[in-house]
Amino acid sequence: MVNIIIYLEQAKEAQEVVNELLALKLIANASIDIDNVSYRLADDRIERSIHSVITAQTKSLLFSQIERLIQEKHGENVPIFSMPITQANHTFDDLIRNSTIKS
Repeated sequence: MVNIIIYLEQAKEAQEVVNELLALKLIANASIDIDNVSYRLADDRIERSIHSVITAQTKSLLFSQIERLIQEKHGENVPIFSMPITQANHTFDDLIRNSTIKS
């Protein structure tokens, strides 16, 4: 099980992505953080950016399918990464296993 983090430019686009991923049963659950502010150092200057960030829970084996779908519809420059869920209670485990496609 993993948390997948997706950084998108617009809130409407984020809602569409979540709706599609849920409908295709590629994710079990998701939240959207609108107007998420992040900072990075680039050329010795601090850059500020604002995104809509999706955090979704799914099976780790579905990451490649999700990544491919995002790239096809929203371009290759959309940052996507995952973090393992190392522990979860029975209820959360069931949610992910029973709400996503069999992989």
